[in-house]
Amino acid sequence: MRSLLSGRVNIVEDSASRIDPDNRRVHFASGRTPVGYDALLYAVGSGTASPGVPDNAYGFGDPESAARLRTRLSRLDQGAVVSIVGAGLTGIELATEIAQQHPQLRVRLMSRGIIAGDLSRSGAQAVRGRLAALGVHVVENAEVQRCDDRTLTTSGGEALLSDCTVWAAGFTVPCLARDSGLRTDAQGRLLVSGSLSCLEYPEIFGAGDAVRVPDSVGRHLRMSCASALPLGDHAADSIMARLENRSPATLSVGYMIRCISLGRRYGVIQAVTADDRPRRFAVGGRLAGLAKEQICRLTLSWIRGEMRRSGSFAWPKGPLPVDVAVPLEAR
Repeated sequence: MRSLLSGRVNIVEDSASRIDPDNRRVHFASGRTPVGYDALLYAVGSGTASPGVPDNAYGFGDPESAARLRTRLSRLDQGAVVSIVGAGLTGIELATEIAQQHPQLRVRLMSRGIIAGDLSRSGAQAVRGRLAALGVHVVENAEVQRCDDRTLTTSGGEALLSDCTVWAAGFTVPCLARDSGLRTDAQGRLLVSGSLSCLEYPEIFGAGDAVRVPDSVGRHLRMSCASALPLGDHAADSIMARLENRSPATLSVGYMIRCISLGRRYGVIQAVTADDRPRRFAVGGRLAGLAKEQICRLTLSWIRGEMRRSGSFAWPKGPLPVDVAVPLEAR
C-alpha cells in the first residue's frame, strides 16, 4: 500500500470501530486516540465472509483467508473434490484458476442459475468451453442448503461429496456505517447522494462497494474494480469541491467491457452497454487473457503514476439519469 501512496499521506494502521459524525471523530478498535476530520471518505470495501457462510467453508476475501485456502489445496490428495459455491465472475475465475494450477484435483462449480447466463451467446460459449476444457464439473440451478466437512446438500436434497468447499456466493460489506448510526440500505451499505456525500452528514463521502448510490444514477453499478476506480475519483473531486466551497457534480459512470480470467493466459472480453448489458461482441482465448492481465498491470501503474499528476483518470459516462418512484430502503 505504501508504494501506491504519496509520501505526504499519513498512514494509520488500525481497525475503525466507530465513526462519530456529530463530533467528526473516527474511533479505533485498539483504543488509540480517535482521529478528527474535516472531510471523511468511507471506502471500506467488501468481502466474501458473510452471515450464512458455513464455518467449514473457505473464503478468500483477504490475504489471510486466501493463504489458508492455498495451503488446504496443496494438501489435498489426488482426486479430491473442490467445490466452488457461487458462479458469478469471481466463482468462474476461481474455478478455472484452481483447475489449471491443481490438475490432480476435481473441481466443481455450483450455481443457483445458469453459468455465464448474463453474457452474450459467444461470451457464454467461451466461458463454458474453457470450463469444460479444464475439466470443471458444473452444477446449475442448485442452491446449497448445508455444508459439512465432506458433504454439500442442495435445496433439492442431493448430497454431494466435497473435500474442500470454497464460498464465492456473493459479497457483503462491513457493518461500520450501521454501527455508527449512519443511514444504510438493507445490506449495510452507506446511503450517499448523487455526488457521493452522506445524506445527513455532507462532510462524509463514500466510494466503492460499501456505498449505495441513488438508483437514479447508479442502479446499474456492480461491485467491481470497474466501479470502484471512478467512484473513488469522483469522491475525491466532490471532497475538493466541498473544501473549496464549490457545488460537486453528479456521478456519471458507465461500462464498456467485462474482463474475465479463465486460468493463466486465457480469458473472455465481453463488450457491454453503459448500463452493463451484454453486447453481441465478445473475444475469448489467449488474446483475451493477455488483455485482462495488461489491464490489471496498467491499473496499478496508473495508481502509482497518480502520485505525480492529477486529473488523468477518465471513464465512460453512464446512462441518462432515471426517475425513481420508490425511495431507497434505509434503516
